[in-house]
Amino acid sequence: MSDRHTLWWVPNALTIGRICVVPILMAGILALGLRQESMFASVPIVGGLFIVATATDWLDGYLARKWKVVSGFGRMIDPIADKLLVAGCLIALMIVAQGNWIFMYPAVAIIFRDILVSGAREHASLTGRVMPPTKLAKWKTAFEMAAVAVLIIWTIGRSTLPIGDVVPTITDMSRALGLVLLWVAALLSVYTGSLYLRAAVTD
Repeated sequence: MSDRHTLWWVPNALTIGRICVVPILMAGILALGLRQESMFASVPIVGGLFIVATATDWLDGYLARKWKVVSGFGRMIDPIADKLLVAGCLIALMIVAQGNWIFMYPAVAIIFRDILVSGAREHASLTGRVMPPTKLAKWKTAFEMAAVAVLIIWTIGRSTLPIGDVVPTITDMSRALGLVLLWVAALLSVYTGSLYLRAAVTD
């Protein structure tokens, strides 16, 4: 008889749920930012989904470790879910910003880095090497999530303003803070990405 925890499936279900949330969250960000009529154009929906998604990012790993049900599938799917969440939100925010270079360049750098690092890890695994996240890479992720959260607040603020109104200070501040966090995340992404690639190609 197996002694595996009866709720062994919950951590992976939370991770998969986080992936399923991404297209809905993107639709909500776009609808709010572009002032479109949509069932997802709701501040509680957008804000709530992002909070739930970021909370499950911590909760799935915590439960897997606590219940001793860490699996190969979980180790594989969890970083993929994180990257899809960040990439989806950044793509939606770039569209809301109408391709403004100050949004686009750091967002593209982050997305490209994540794709390249995923490939580097796959290459390393084929040779039997493991490339765990570094502390600096974890800081990069923290800055990414903070930037996305603040820029979602900026999007929500814009969506509540009558067209033609002067943007209030709090919306200006959230835009500026979000961009600073995004650029810091992009710089960390490029640097840590170069370290992963160098490690992957080193015999």
